[in-house]
Amino acid sequence: MVIVRPDGTASTPRRPSAVTAVAAVAADEGAPAAARTKDWQLSLHVVEHRDTTRVHAVLDADGTVLHSDTLARRNPRDTPAPAVGDEFAVGRALVDLGHQLLRAGVHGATGPAESEG
Repeated sequence: MVIVRPDGTASTPRRPSAVTAVAAVAADEGAPAAARTKDWQLSLHVVEHRDTTRVHAVLDADGTVLHSDTLARRNPRDTPAPAVGDEFAVGRALVDLGHQLLRAGVHGATGPAESEG
């Protein structure tokens, strides 16, 4: 994740923001520990401008790519705290990606007719 400020400066946060989710699936419950692994890549682009933080998140889920665009705005009465805006905007993007994954799972498991209701 890179935070880009209005003056053009950029910085990376102290904590790592790239997430790799590894899913191991046993080929057969009764079989030896044969497993298949998948690497999912999450990319977060965070832009702060005045009292607004925007996030564009991209999840590459083993070839299926999901996108989310979210934002957080500071209440003018609150003290400026850019890290809080980052956390809200990134959190909203991750929740949105999670909902997209759940909808895709329901659609994949039940078909389009049942997932639309």
